[in-house]
Amino acid sequence: MTARPGFRAKHHDLFEKVHRFGGWGLSVLFWTGAVLLVDEQRGDESLPAALAGTPTVWVLTLTTFSSLVPWMLLRRIPIEVVRPSSHVALVRAGRSRPMAGSTRSISRHPLRQWHSFAVIPTPGAPGFRMAVSRAGDWTGDFIDNPPSHIWVRGVATAGMANYGTVFRRVVYVVTGSGIGPVLAHVLAARVPHKLVWVTRDPVKTYGQDLVDEILTAQPDTLIWDTDAHGKPDMVKLAYSAYKSSGAEAVICVSNKKVTWSVVHGMERLGIPALGPIWDS
Repeated sequence: MTARPGFRAKHHDLFEKVHRFGGWGLSVLFWTGAVLLVDEQRGDESLPAALAGTPTVWVLTLTTFSSLVPWMLLRRIPIEVVRPSSHVALVRAGRSRPMAGSTRSISRHPLRQWHSFAVIPTPGAPGFRMAVSRAGDWTGDFIDNPPSHIWVRGVATAGMANYGTVFRRVVYVVTGSGIGPVLAHVLAARVPHKLVWVTRDPVKTYGQDLVDEILTAQPDTLIWDTDAHGKPDMVKLAYSAYKSSGAEAVICVSNKKVTWSVVHGMERLGIPALGPIWDS
């Protein structure tokens, strides 16, 4: 019930707790049931020998180990937080250098809310960065009261913008903090691309350093300042960039409404288009 999209969107923390602790509880119940059943049917055989010869026990061992692996990699790491505005916090963390375009789950407490953010490696430098934008209670508190450390677990996983690597040239259409998931690809330049970034006052919101970094890596980036020019027609903007750049596909990272509008608008024109699905 808590996994229903509507409930999950409104009560994400409760959904997360139910599935985490409920899943662990079910594992304990399955182990208890398996051991009791084997003990009842083992006859004269010793309990350890009977357990070792039961396929169900091996399946439980494998699934339990799989669920434990991310938690075995749980660690607390120091971070540096820069707040160019009240809307966003730029986080620098770690010594390892994850793959460009990957995502990482972070939390302020190991057993409570976990949130995934795009990892932005700095070319030629260790560690990684993240852009945390104000999108709810957790992110708002993170920006207003930044911690000195965060918890990470598991390993970095590939983000959806990695689909761009299957094309010879792509257009990235992003709004606001959607720049986070594609910035790593812009800096790595693994695929020729055109970046279209629609955001309110980029320098005031994200800082001059980040804007300069983007323009240095991709000088022909189109940055649309909505404070100065208003909100554009995103489908027309995406199509114009697609035609002028000679790209094969459009990748859009924005809110649900804009992403669906751009992706479906491009697909109606026969243009391959991709975007996040908000089902994680």
